Amino acid sequence: MSGSSFKTFSVFMQKGGVGKTTLTSMLAYELSKYGKTVVIDADQQGNLTFLFDKDFSSRKNQKGFLSVLKEESPLEEALVEFRAPSETSKGLYLLGTKKNDNDLRYFMETSFRDDPHLIRIPIDAAKQAGFTYVFFDLPPSFGYYEKIILAYMDVILPIVEPEDFAVESLTTFNAQIKKLRIQYDSKVKDCRYLLVNKGNNQKQVHRYFTDALKESSYEVFEFHDSKAISGAISYHLPMQEYQPRNPLCKTIAALAEKVR
Repeated sequence: MSGSSFKTFSVFMQKGGVGKTTLTSMLAYELSKYGKTVVIDADQQGNLTFLFDKDFSSRKNQKGFLSVLKEESPLEEALVEFRAPSETSKGLYLLGTKKNDNDLRYFMETSFRDDPHLIRIPIDAAKQAGFTYVFFDLPPSFGYYEKIILAYMDVILPIVEPEDFAVESLTTFNAQIKKLRIQYDSKVKDCRYLLVNKGNNQKQVHRYFTDALKESSYEVFEFHDSKAISGAISYHLPMQEYQPRNPLCKTIAALAEKVR
């Protein structure tokens, strides 16, 4: 697929611990090879920010996602450069959130509800700044805040683990995505790709549910469980730099080719 147009992405599921933050970081890193990319940590937990920049929360006067939403600072002043433009990257940047940011949570529940289209501020600023790809990492819930942001996404990538609740989660997810078009006048498209994470082919139950998910309307991308993920996270590196020959890197590259 040609990668010339501006696109917004979210790896999402209304369930925590499925690996959406990790795979967001990997896919954003991969797509930064094709276009200038920014990852926006819209989750008050700040896990994506910590993965990219362990010192973000401790720096004084550090601007981030909330300051841009509140128009207290322009996007350029709040960005953290994770990887500078080079021969192999168009540049990868972070718009971060402090760890367990209660101010963001309060804003989500108050000002954001009064004016949900505030989310256009960072999106429009990223487009004007020459970014090609914008990623949003969201909380693992399906409330008003998450729905509004998802309504602005060009590509939503649902993510599940190969377990008995996966099919049920997907059914709920699909119903909610359809409602977005009606409730928020969204042009969000049906999801074409499904990420099945933390699979282990040595476990019969995992093979069973993965096979069942492959019979869905999605094109399935399998990300097998790997101990290297915890190592990459501890060193605050994407898998592609921590262990470039890991099979996960090959799968994420194939996914990037599809979605870009």
